[in-house]
Amino acid sequence: GARLAEEEAKAGGGGAARLRLAEEAVMALARADGDASSLAVDGESGRVVRRSHAELGGATESYEWEQSGEEITVRLRGLPRSLASSLRVRSTSDSLEVRHGGGELLRGKLHAQAAGVAVAVFAT
Repeated sequence: GARLAEEEAKAGGGGAARLRLAEEAVMALARADGDASSLAVDGESGRVVRRSHAELGGATESYEWEQSGEEITVRLRGLPRSLASSLRVRSTSDSLEVRHGGGELLRGKLHAQAAGVAVAVFAT
């Protein structure tokens, strides 16, 4: 309605305003659901989208991981459980790194900001 027309005029056209309003709606719904941690930026389109906690993870031959607003869980495949206590984990708001001894087991960017979340690493 009127708000859309006003936003379109400010943005200089319909496309940018519609995109911004759609992203604002996605963010507002996530906040209303108490799940702002499900927000991510789609790597292909660059748009703000909601992802399930399973989608905010991934898997390779050597590990799998999941990310929620409260925790990042990593399961390392083929690593003896006895070595799990000697792993070094470093996380920032947008990345995670797991090392053992002098070697890097994994390093990568997170799908969503994860400041202040717990990180759990398991050997399976």
